Amino acid sequence: MATYFDLIVRPNDSIKSKTTGNFLKLSNPPDDLKVPNDWDVKPGDVLSWSTYRTTETYFITNENTLLKNPDTSGAGYLTIPLSISSLFLDAVNYFSSVLNSIGRNNVTSIELAPTDLFFISYFSNEPFPTSIIKRNDITYSFDPNDEILYVIMSSNSNQYQYFPLNTTKMDDIIEWILIASEPKIKLNVTFNF
Repeated sequence: MATYFDLIVRPNDSIKSKTTGNFLKLSNPPDDLKVPNDWDVKPGDVLSWSTYRTTETYFITNENTLLKNPDTSGAGYLTIPLSISSLFLDAVNYFSSVLNSIGRNNVTSIELAPTDLFFISYFSNEPFPTSIIKRNDITYSFDPNDEILYVIMSSNSNQYQYFPLNTTKMDDIIEWILIASEPKIKLNVTFNF
């Protein structure tokens, strides 16, 4: 499970030193965004120096660096990017403690890999077919506040569909992807009168 560290509310008793076991005093993120080896944190942990929403919030990456919240809302809400969520088999479950700490209404989306266990948990007992898993032109984004999955065709961000968790089946998602992937024809008709 990811841990949420609020370094504004608790700047002196959040993150411990691995060597001394004492709490570290962290008033700002490191300038180079590299996580010191002494910090007792792990990939996926969320560190916040934010005084308003999640504008100064960072994720611990697999490379032990800090990745700033990409905030796809543009309004200071947390976006858990695919580069972080894909590190875990069940991203929504892995970040549930973060959602509880900051409130689901402060999280705009969790970007998901098509292999995430979220899809099996909510839509089917089976994963996506391999032909869909291998596609790199589709993005999946889960809104935990409204409990909606957005499926977006990367080649055209206006081509998307949302799927409520409580009424959607895996077949509904697959059918939409297949229809959205079909070639479209555009006709220009000119009349000479």
